[in-house]
Amino acid sequence: MESMVLHQKLSDFADWMFPVVDRFPKREKFALCTQIKNSTFAAIRLSIQVQKSAREKLRYLHDLDVELQMLRFLLRHAHQAQYLDARRLELAMRKLVEIGKIVGGLMKAFANKGVKP
Repeated sequence: MESMVLHQKLSDFADWMFPVVDRFPKREKFALCTQIKNSTFAAIRLSIQVQKSAREKLRYLHDLDVELQMLRFLLRHAHQAQYLDARRLELAMRKLVEIGKIVGGLMKAFANKGVKP
């Protein structure tokens, strides 16, 4: 059930984030903007794999954790380049922290159940 919440939170993040990055300068449309979108899509794909996998949930959760870290880096970079204002960066980071807490909780729950990585 919590993995469904994870997927929904990631979908909500994408719905909020994509219009924001679409406002980046034209020269960044095929670089940073695309990287942020691809990283978000990868995170969503991993959340689906967590839901569908019977044996490799922990592996996918670890991969998802790495992808969230990459998203944080990309968003900080966008802020440093002044494509993303401080308010939107803070809101995006809060959303990613919330998603990260869900991932951490799932990792702990699956590790306690003896699910193999």
